[in-house]
Amino acid sequence: MSRWAAVAVFLFAWTLTTHGKVSVSGDEPHYLLITHSIVVDGDLDVANNYAQGDGRFFGSPSLEMEIHALPARSGHIRPIHDIGLAVALVPFYVVAHQLASWPSDAVLKRFRTDHGLLTYQIIGLFLIALTVTGLVMVGDALVASGLTSRTKATLLMSAIGVSPPVLSHSFLVFPEALGLLATSVVVWFSLKPVGPADRILLMVIVFALGLLPWSHHKYLLYVPGLLFLIAWMRRSFLQTLSGRDLALAFALCAAPPAGLLAWSQHEWGTFGGALTGALTSNTMPLSWEMFARGAPGLWIDRQQGLLAYAPMYWIVPVCWIVARRSTWPFLVPLVLLYVPAAAFNLGWWGGFSPAARYLVPAIPLFAVVIGSALRYRFISVLAIVLLVPQLVIDGIVWRHPMHLWPDGRVNRALEASGPAGRAYARTLPLFQDEFSPR
Repeated sequence: MSRWAAVAVFLFAWTLTTHGKVSVSGDEPHYLLITHSIVVDGDLDVANNYAQGDGRFFGSPSLEMEIHALPARSGHIRPIHDIGLAVALVPFYVVAHQLASWPSDAVLKRFRTDHGLLTYQIIGLFLIALTVTGLVMVGDALVASGLTSRTKATLLMSAIGVSPPVLSHSFLVFPEALGLLATSVVVWFSLKPVGPADRILLMVIVFALGLLPWSHHKYLLYVPGLLFLIAWMRRSFLQTLSGRDLALAFALCAAPPAGLLAWSQHEWGTFGGALTGALTSNTMPLSWEMFARGAPGLWIDRQQGLLAYAPMYWIVPVCWIVARRSTWPFLVPLVLLYVPAAAFNLGWWGGFSPAARYLVPAIPLFAVVIGSALRYRFISVLAIVLLVPQLVIDGIVWRHPMHLWPDGRVNRALEASGPAGRAYARTLPLFQDEFSPR
């Protein structure tokens, strides 16, 4: 992927965040409060942070605890959210807080912001940079592996970067940011040519994958899929490793999830953490009833389906068919991400968030499938045809970022795209029984 294209994608996302978007909303401030507690208090007991209104340090002065923190078995008030994202944000938060302290109150008032909101906005810039880095890695891997040309890879990854769901989640403080980056790294490592540092890279990557479920328990199923992808695509390389190296890799990957399960059992009395202990009566946070709606809903729901905001991905099933011989391994992690997301008891739509939140980590997998199929002329033509309405939607959500968030039963982005967009919206069903945006 061209570095100039990467800069353009970064600027597109950043300038979108400068006007009219929902800020520090949903789970975002609660993740940031955990980070703040770690940095300031050195602990995970957030009771005092809610009581003191510490949300003001990142633009949410009236933040209420609600059900985002509950008494753990120890009696301490613990966040219900997994702590991995909050821990990963610690260095970004420290830097952002320092940078945000430089401008005076008078200067910030002129730009209708304050030190807390500026801290949040700077963290968003870091997250956008991580997202763009992941896209660059995938684009470079597509070229290095010979799956497509640099021009096509640049156009493909640019289109992905300026379109939902990657665009709409690139700046949000959600675990999907880490999921997308992890998938991008795995795709890059699986496709890149063999290098002298691959042994060390493998150890670093598998350890990072082991840590990923700390950002959300749902990745406990996704990580084995990513490991399978590495094992299959780099099987020749793995055969050159010694038994000791393979044992070390296994230990590095297995230890963090084991620690997560032990921590969850200790804090909440269940391996699933607060989501299956304190918040639900079901020891499994998945159900067939939810899956029946979530499986199609993640794809075609008018409000929260991937295709509602990103019709360009209609091409994915066709690409997977024509490129199935070379890309079938990439289907394994997708299934292990898609099925739990669709069956998630607390909502396959991901709460108050832009569409297809839980599918964001899968987008690099889609990129490989699309890139592999672009060698067929009819696929290239179809991609161009689908890109036209996609760019219209991208332009609309850039001008009106609030359209990225759900609004009852109306898809505002499609409604604003003219008669064709409204007609397309009417063809998409609604799979949520009840949904009221905050």
